[in-house]
Amino acid sequence: MASTFSRYNFYLVIGTFTLLSVLGQVSTSIYTPFFHDLAHNYDSHISLIEKSVAIFLIAFSASQLLSGILCDYISKRFFLLCGILVFMGGTLLVALADSDNSFLFGRIVQGLGGGVGVSVSRGLSRQIFDEKQLSISLSITNMAFAIAPAIAPLLGTIIGEQLGVSAIFYFVLAIGGVALLLLLITSETISLHSPAISPNVSEETFRLIKKSSAPIILVGVASGLLYGIVFCFVTIAPSMIMDQHGLSKTLFSIYSLLATLSFVAGSILNIRLSKWSTLLKFRLSSVAILSLSVLISALTFLLKFNGLVIMLAYSYATFFFIGIAMPCSVTIMLSFSAKSAGFLAALVGFFHLSGAAAGAYLVAYIGSTLLMLPAYTFVLITTGLCLLSVTACLFLKQAKT
Repeated sequence: MASTFSRYNFYLVIGTFTLLSVLGQVSTSIYTPFFHDLAHNYDSHISLIEKSVAIFLIAFSASQLLSGILCDYISKRFFLLCGILVFMGGTLLVALADSDNSFLFGRIVQGLGGGVGVSVSRGLSRQIFDEKQLSISLSITNMAFAIAPAIAPLLGTIIGEQLGVSAIFYFVLAIGGVALLLLLITSETISLHSPAISPNVSEETFRLIKKSSAPIILVGVASGLLYGIVFCFVTIAPSMIMDQHGLSKTLFSIYSLLATLSFVAGSILNIRLSKWSTLLKFRLSSVAILSLSVLISALTFLLKFNGLVIMLAYSYATFFFIGIAMPCSVTIMLSFSAKSAGFLAALVGFFHLSGAAAGAYLVAYIGSTLLMLPAYTFVLITTGLCLLSVTACLFLKQAKT
């Protein structure tokens, strides 16, 4: 049935799913250059604005998990429609916020709506596309995942400096409107190709939880902690680059783009190493990141090397290995079951975003509590996350044998 897609409808549906999936990333990355401006606008501390990233990710990850589980039992199109409407409502609240509390509340609503698009669109892709079409769809979405958060800060800088900070959130609202329009346009096509809901999903899911919960949790925790490092950088980079070293928003955006390119390079190498065991690549990447973290910790805390060049070099090398590890973690997780792939995909997103929220929150909390330089805070948190991730990998080895 999936093969009856016309070329136009096929790419229109992919474009819709891709946009729904990356809305959360765009809404977070696009305002990072203006943390200081927002703190000033709300007469608040920058750490509170930094915590808005963690708060969003908590709501986003919970939404992604719940919607991924529930969409196997009810209409996925309905879920997507509700999700985008909630996201747009949250974005409007953020744009109109007149205090830090109302800003944070809007971010929570954004997260609850944005998480739906990731899990549900992935589940629909699995159902309505054949193997070749699914490969194309996931490839395009993965590229968008990498590119969107890299371009968003630069785009946000241009909009914010020309039209003001609030214009950034109205721009995100407009993107949500485009996603809603595309969803309405493709709704009939999606409905035509969507199969009936399987009556055996719950049976398979409960069997999976009973037999494989331990290794699933270990994979999720190990990969989620590595993903937390990404959001350590996202959260602390504005302070580390612009505040500590006094560089411009434009340079900050360029350095963020280079971090994403490092991630993409790692993902490309992961494809090239197709003959290697997925678990082996995941484990070796984790150990490589831990080795880098131990080295940078020694240089930073013992030798007092905390310059921007060395911090960026460490960040880019770490992002490279995370680019290898992330696709591996998804492959490992999905290999546990074919029938409950939607449930497993939701778990992947939940663990990744929970780790991201933990990384973002720890950076903001420790930075404001211990009053450390951003570089020291970044190194301390990333080293701790790496150590925990590698520990989980060791237990994962025992669980798989």
